Amino acid sequence: MTTTHLMKRRTFLHGSAALGALGLSGMSLKAGASEIYNTTLNIMSHPGQILPIYTHQAEFLKANHGITMNLLESPDPTSYQDALKDLRSGGGTYDMVMHFPRYNGDLVTSGYLRPIDDLIASHNAGALFDNISDTYRKLYCEWGGNTIAIPVDGDVAMMYFRKDAFESAEVKAKYKSEFGTDLAVPRTWEQFKQVANFFTGWDWAGSGKSGYGFQTSTWDRAFIEQQWAPMMASAGGTWFDENCNPAFNNAAGVRAADDLKSLLSAAPEGSASLSWGQTMETVFAEDVAMVLWYMDLGRLGWAENSWFAASGGPEKMAKFGYGPWPGYEVDGNYRNFNSMFYGRVAGISNFTEKPDACMEVMKTLLTPERRVLSMDDAQSGSDMFLKTDYTTDSFKVLTPSQEFLDAASNVIQNGFPEMNMPGTGEYMDSLQGELHAFINGSGTAQEALDRAADRWQSITDRFGRDTQIEAWAKVRASYVSAGLNISG
Repeated sequence: MTTTHLMKRRTFLHGSAALGALGLSGMSLKAGASEIYNTTLNIMSHPGQILPIYTHQAEFLKANHGITMNLLESPDPTSYQDALKDLRSGGGTYDMVMHFPRYNGDLVTSGYLRPIDDLIASHNAGALFDNISDTYRKLYCEWGGNTIAIPVDGDVAMMYFRKDAFESAEVKAKYKSEFGTDLAVPRTWEQFKQVANFFTGWDWAGSGKSGYGFQTSTWDRAFIEQQWAPMMASAGGTWFDENCNPAFNNAAGVRAADDLKSLLSAAPEGSASLSWGQTMETVFAEDVAMVLWYMDLGRLGWAENSWFAASGGPEKMAKFGYGPWPGYEVDGNYRNFNSMFYGRVAGISNFTEKPDACMEVMKTLLTPERRVLSMDDAQSGSDMFLKTDYTTDSFKVLTPSQEFLDAASNVIQNGFPEMNMPGTGEYMDSLQGELHAFINGSGTAQEALDRAADRWQSITDRFGRDTQIEAWAKVRASYVSAGLNISG
């Protein structure tokens, strides 16, 4: 998962099993005969390590379909605003656009994104779309029953933990002496806090320096909600109730915020002010027992020359095990969600005069043997999103373990998605500011969340409450379709 230098990031068919199932059923993931378009498409793309998603396909599309891609770079967090600017000026700047799925609501309800189900049918591309992991397809590629995008970078976070720490006889004895229970990879956030604090402030790794218990992908203001929101949902909260009143400034939201703030004391010093990239470096530069991070770490951490993990490499990655995020016991039931924020999708502009050529690009990006070129690249920020991606057989250059890929395919089944309502940019900005101020010592969690909720009410009223209630119903329907047991 990257934003330029800020990192990116039911039933799943597992890697080779998926390929076998497709072969046995007689389906082909290659859709239709070659069409020659002899055209140029203007394609908005996020910059930096995201460009290989397209550049790996440039020669193929030109040679086989006569399609030249003119890549127009747009900053990750504000790319949707460039699309809306195109809308306001009458359209035509872009044929295709890349954006975070949180902006689907803005881009669909404004009329900018083109529904593509007709193109899927006319291009015989159904098998390719069926090969998108169910969670990404239902949560991030559909709106109100229509397909409106494809994933180009899949992200879901998992727990990475230092196996050498949890398997050390000396460490286990020390833990048992202090707490009277056996050391284990934590299942609940209460256990997680205890274990994180235990590992903080002493040389459990034998490296000659004090270690830490925890690090997350970022504590930065602009992204803090990606850590808090799945915790809030695990505690029984959600974004809105059915009438579009905020449903996070309650016991669930407070519980998650208080726990998140307390965990900052188990992270390396100064973590709250580090960028995503700087935070990544602390994971390898320091001894950190537990890490909550996206797929980049497991996919790229093994590579000596990766753009993502400059101080990583096989020796350090070999120490990590993999598992889901912790959860909470709520009314006698265990609930846990894993963050699936900041993946990327690409859609077709309603203003393009070349929708069939755009679909040809989409088909190429979804064809497993073409798609893998950007996934299997140490300089690329594109993580797994096809059902056929989760096998070591898909990789020829990178060397992620099957243990990691199995864990990645499992945690997405309980991925907590980005909210993708109209106005999400405004909603999140107010929430991020309050959360970041709180974890840095300003007031109480309840006060911070109440202030954010008040601003959410104003934003909802400005967009039109009935309009937002209708949009939220569509988002909630996507949760149900994806099999997520999210409150609200």
